[in-house]
Amino acid sequence: MSDTRLAKLHILLALGNKQAADSLKNILMRQRVGGVFAPLDNREAVEKMQSRAYNMVVVDQNFPTLGGVDFCRFLRLTNTPMAVAPIIIGLHTPDQQTVLQARDAGATKIAIMPFSGTSLLKAIEDAASDTRPIVQCTAYNGPDRRVRKAPPPGGRERRARNPDIISDEMKRRILGGV
Repeated sequence: MSDTRLAKLHILLALGNKQAADSLKNILMRQRVGGVFAPLDNREAVEKMQSRAYNMVVVDQNFPTLGGVDFCRFLRLTNTPMAVAPIIIGLHTPDQQTVLQARDAGATKIAIMPFSGTSLLKAIEDAASDTRPIVQCTAYNGPDRRVRKAPPPGGRERRARNPDIISDEMKRRILGGV
């Protein structure tokens, strides 16, 4: 990822382990990331979100109070630019159930914990280059999970209303060109 794109990133680093968060924050700052905030819990994260918009979120499965998956779901439901921001969820136990929960909560990228500096930078690069549009409807908010263009089952559309789609171009405009 280029230095100019990294300089535009403002990352909310929501990890359950403060020492790991501080270490990864230092690594990201040395890579010239524009800004990194590592809250202690969900309350501090929400307080900080009210004064600053982040254009990427890294959240740990064990993030204190609410948990990483529920925090991801909360972010996708907000009426802020962070609702379309790439969200990386770090899973300690990536079994099928937790992976599906993270995906259904709206995660852009799922990574294995603990992060190394290299693995975190790779996940950030992958999430930032994800071109999937964001789907917003009552049942799901997050990246489009459809991977193939196929006719609807049975030949007719069953949805009462098509979901709102935020294109990659619009998503990048909302997030300040990242």
